[in-house]
Formats: sequence, C-alpha cells, structure tokens
Amino acid sequence: MIKQIKNLIKLQLVNLYGMNVFRFTKDKKEKMRKRGLAFVYVLLIIMACGYIGTTTFGYIFIGLAEMIPAYLIMLSSLLILFLSIFKVGSVIFQKNAYDILCSLPISQTAIVVSRFIRMYVENLLIAFVVMLSGILVYGVMVQPRISFYLIGIIVTLFIPLIPITIATFFGALITAIASRMKHKSLVSAVLFLLVFLGIMLGTSQLSGMEESVSVEMLQNLSGILHNIIESMYPPAIWLGSAMLNGNFWSCFACVVGELLIFALVMAVVSVNFQWICRGLYSTSAKHNYQMENLKKGSVLSALYKRELKRYVSSSIYVTNTIIGPIMAVIYSITVLSMGVDKIQQGLGLPINFKGLVPFVLAMIFCIMTTTCTSISMEGKEWWIVKSLPIKTKELLDSKLLFNLSLILPFFLVSEVLLTIALKPDFVELVWLIGIPVVMILFSCVFGITINLKMPVFEWENEVVIVKQSASSAIGGLGGGVIVLICTVPVLVVPTEYESLVKVIICMLIAGCTYFLYRKNNAVNLQEL
Repeated sequence: MIKQIKNLIKLQLVNLYGMNVFRFTKDKKEKMRKRGLAFVYVLLIIMACGYIGTTTFGYIFIGLAEMIPAYLIMLSSLLILFLSIFKVGSVIFQKNAYDILCSLPISQTAIVVSRFIRMYVENLLIAFVVMLSGILVYGVMVQPRISFYLIGIIVTLFIPLIPITIATFFGALITAIASRMKHKSLVSAVLFLLVFLGIMLGTSQLSGMEESVSVEMLQNLSGILHNIIESMYPPAIWLGSAMLNGNFWSCFACVVGELLIFALVMAVVSVNFQWICRGLYSTSAKHNYQMENLKKGSVLSALYKRELKRYVSSSIYVTNTIIGPIMAVIYSITVLSMGVDKIQQGLGLPINFKGLVPFVLAMIFCIMTTTCTSISMEGKEWWIVKSLPIKTKELLDSKLLFNLSLILPFFLVSEVLLTIALKPDFVELVWLIGIPVVMILFSCVFGITINLKMPVFEWENEVVIVKQSASSAIGGLGGGVIVLICTVPVLVVPTEYESLVKVIICMLIAGCTYFLYRKNNAVNLQEL
C-alpha cells in the first residue's frame, strides 16, 4: 500500500496548479494563461506579505511583541480553514476520479491519504507565506534566540493539520447529509454556507469584545489579545508560547497531538469513503414518466435553464459565488444597525461615508461573479455547445442574465436596507442605485471577457476552475479592483465636484461595458 500511496501522491502533486500542463503543453496560449495565473499568484503573495509585515510591525510598535507568534499561527490557521472548508468535499471525494480509481486494485486508504497529502501541501504554502512574513519582521525588530526560528519552522510545517481536520469534519458531515437528499449539490452548498456564516458570527462576536474595552483595560492590551486568540484557537497560544520560550518539549507535544488527530480523521474517512461516495454520486430514477403537453421556449430561455442546472449541480460553484451577495446583505444590515453617524465617527477620517456606501456595496457584489468561470465550467461538454446552431450572443447573454438574476434578490434587499439606513435625498438615491448597477454590469461582462481569453476545458475537479484558474483570479477580483480604483477620485476631489466625478466614472464604466460586450459577442466559439 505504501507504493500505491506514493504513486497517487505523485499524481496529485504533479497536477497541482496545472504545473504538469505548463511543463509539457505545446499550446502557446495555454502557457501564456499559466504565466498570467502565476503572475496573479505572485502579486497576491506580495500583497499578503506586505499586509502581514505591516501588521506585525504595528503590533510590535505598540508593545504586543509577545503575542506575534500566536497571532501569526491563528491567522494562518483561519485562512487555511476558510479556504479549505469549501473545497474539501470536491478534493477528498473527487467525483471524476472516483469511478476510475475504484475499478482499479487500489486501496481506498491509499486514495484518501494521497488526497489529504495534496490538501496539506497546498495549504502549507499559505502557512509559509503568513508565518515567514511575520517572523522576518519580528526577527529584525526583536532579535530572538535561534530556538525561536527552529521551533517556528517546525510549527509552520504542522499548522495546516488542525484546520484541514476541522474542514474535513464539516466537509464529510455535510457531504454525508447531502448524500441522502434529492438535490445533493444544492443541499451541500446551503450547509457549507451555514457553517461559513456560523464561523463569521462567532468571530464577529469575539471581535466585538474589543468594543467594550474600557480605558483601564487598555493598559493590558496583551492580555486582551491573548484572551481573544485563546477563545478563537487555543493551539495558537500553546505553540506561540513554545516559540517564545524555546520549549521544544511543549512544541513536540502539540505537534504529536495534531498528528494523532489528523491520522484519526484520515482513518475515519478511509473507512467510510466508499459509502459517502456512493451516496453522493449514485442516482435513482422513477419509472413513472407520463407524456404531457410539450412546451416550446426561446433559445435564450433554454440556455438560461441549462446554466441554472449547471450552477446548482456544483456545490463549490455555488459557495464560491454566492458569498459576495450574502456579504453585501450583511454589510447593509450592519450599516442599518450601527447607524451612519456611529460609523462616520468610528472611521475617524475626514471623508463622507454616505458617499462611499454605493462604491463599497458595488465592490462586494463585483467580487467573484459566475461569469468569470461560466465558460470554463462547460468542461468536456464544450464541444456540444459549439455544435449547437446558436449565436455567440445568445450563449453569452444567457450567462450574463443568470449572473444578474442571481445577484438581483440580494441587491434589492441591500438597497432597501441602505435606503432606510441612509435616508438619502433624490440625488443620493440615484447614486446609491446607479453606481452599483453600472459596476455590477461591468464586472459581469468583464468576467466573460477574461474567461473568453483564458478558458480551461480540460479539468478533473471543479476546484481547479472555481478557485485556482487564472480567469477566476483575474475576472473574480478584477471587478472589485476597478471599483476600488474608481473610489479614489471621489475621496480626493472637493465635495462640490463629487457628483461630476461620479457622472464621469459611470459614463466611463458604462462605455467600457458596452465595448467589451460588443467585443465578446464577436468572438467565434469554434476557435476556443
């Protein structure tokens, strides 16, 4: 079985981030796509390192140096948990490879172990980015003993174990529950979203502790931060203390405990692997079909229904694209509950918060649209689309309409809540509605543009497309970045020119949207 595990791990790792395709493909366009994706990843890593480094510097500057190791461990663990919890089901219980592997003389334990190792290696990169960025700043400013660095490296190697274990527990539980339901993927997506919202609610309550801190308590910032981290993730305190004190035995005890828990979860998943996969992927049919009146519809409506069925059939697709609209509603509720005056006072900056609300709302909605991956999600069925007697415009319009109809209910709820909270006059109401509408339309069309430039049809797992493709990174984040750039002129111009700047921004974005829309419709689908 050791040989099987070794070979399966090799297969999992060579396909990680499409490295094997980049090495051996003869397609120049594919190589350019992979280079573009690598550039995006490098840019994100640089931004993450800058944020973590400056945050570490700030904590040390205000006298919280002893909390840095625990803070870094907790931050990296939470990042791994959030990124893993939505894809663990698609990676561990991978659908496309299940039929092939189960027909071969391969132990299901070897399959499960190889997939856990793949998740470990993938998340280890996150742990190294977070930990090394903070440790370097800490080392320059505090100059700790050599044992701090040695234990830090050991701790970093084992940070992903507990978050992956927690994510796997929820992923396996949700997958097992969903496998008994009729609409498995949709139920799985809803359960994942409930878990995500539960985690967010818990962290928001913990962060709310800071708002009730009195002046006397501010004298013990270290103790407050210690209590918050201990409430959220106790292992961070234990491992952070081991790094500060150079306690190898304490570090060893924590690492052994994490390894035992990780091994136990792998064993449980291995035993129930086939049962969960059979429940998840098996289908049943009722032989009670009766012929009724046939209904005729337009090409656009047929393509729209097809897009809807594809969307609800993928839990990872749903969870990755519905978070933005849900966060927009939460943002609107927060503004309504806290009040504009309190938020304006809390910002402590000479800016008009009411003028920024439409841009913030637009930015949240523009992050990770369905259009930026909708073409790639066609996968190996793309040849069917190309063989249909349809126009490019009809296909792309169906994808745009689906994305807009998905956003619409959340947008309406957000607008109503913000209107009640802000009590805008007529002009402010026009901007509150108009700016998000223009930006959302742009982000949807922009997502299609990027996916047409960087389509990926040869994939085995939807996670590769939804979370790791260049189109999801550029198209999913690009709309939000554009909104952020458009916000800057509104902040710097005098108040009397604010409306004029907003008019210019809306006209420019609308013009770009129209240009990209016409350009997309002129694409020949046969050439993709």
